[in-house]
Amino acid sequence: MFSQRTKALWIALLSLVLSGCTVELAYNNLDRLVLRWLNEKIELTPQQQEQVKQALDEHLAWHCEAHLPAYADLLNAFQNDLSQGSVTHERMLEYGDTMAGFGKDLVTVTRPTAIELLRSLSDAQVTALQASFEESNNQLIEQLSQTNPDDVINERANRMSKRLARFMGKPSQTQRVTISQWARNYQSTAGFQLAYAYQWQAKLVEALSIRQLEPAAFEAQIEILFDPGAGWDEAYRTAVMQNQSATWEMMARVMSQLSDRQKNRMVRKIAGYSGDFEGLSCQADQDFVYSSDKKEAPSGSLSRS
Repeated sequence: MFSQRTKALWIALLSLVLSGCTVELAYNNLDRLVLRWLNEKIELTPQQQEQVKQALDEHLAWHCEAHLPAYADLLNAFQNDLSQGSVTHERMLEYGDTMAGFGKDLVTVTRPTAIELLRSLSDAQVTALQASFEESNNQLIEQLSQTNPDDVINERANRMSKRLARFMGKPSQTQRVTISQWARNYQSTAGFQLAYAYQWQAKLVEALSIRQLEPAAFEAQIEILFDPGAGWDEAYRTAVMQNQSATWEMMARVMSQLSDRQKNRMVRKIAGYSGDFEGLSCQADQDFVYSSDKKEAPSGSLSRS
């Protein structure tokens, strides 16, 4: 089982991405959620599962000291902007860049673990991984071939409205118009994603074929593959950047359209998340003595027995 601290740290991450999932649900099912996702791709051996758990503990010990206080600071800054009515498009872009930096840090820290896990795969596990790729690709192809463009736009707008409603309450008519305009102007990247998936998967399988014979070359190839956005073509990159900017602009407009009741509700929600991150931070854990030399990112390598 993960340590209680590891579970708490994963809650801090999952609470932002598991829409509608309660903290208690994430907490009680954390072990199963993480390992189930991995086992859906490749059925891990007991030794690999233990290695992954150990690596997660190391990474999250780093994360709780290096990132959680920064998450709280970011939320406090946003709460202050929201209270003062100064949530502009430019500020939202700054917040987005900061969050993207957090994501890149996490990729950098966890990449060595991914390399060692991939290196440990058996031929049967690689075959299973390829099969999972094919299954997910076929699902996306089916989705692209059957989806009505108007339905996609409406679903996109409805998803965003529901997400925002969890923080600010039911959107007003004016806010729904703003969200609908954003959903209609949002450029679909599903086709780009499919093309990139085929390219990325082929390069991964190629790298896996030399994982034992040429370990240095294998590691170099995996590092490139795990560099976020490194393999995107210019059209894909442009579409993603435009969509991100449009999304932050929409968010800023919705924030400027908040009623007093919505603003108060959102301020309370953000304050709650900020308090959670501060409480979960290792700096606030009186039972956890964290030496200064451990502030560096852990090696991430899986131990071998």
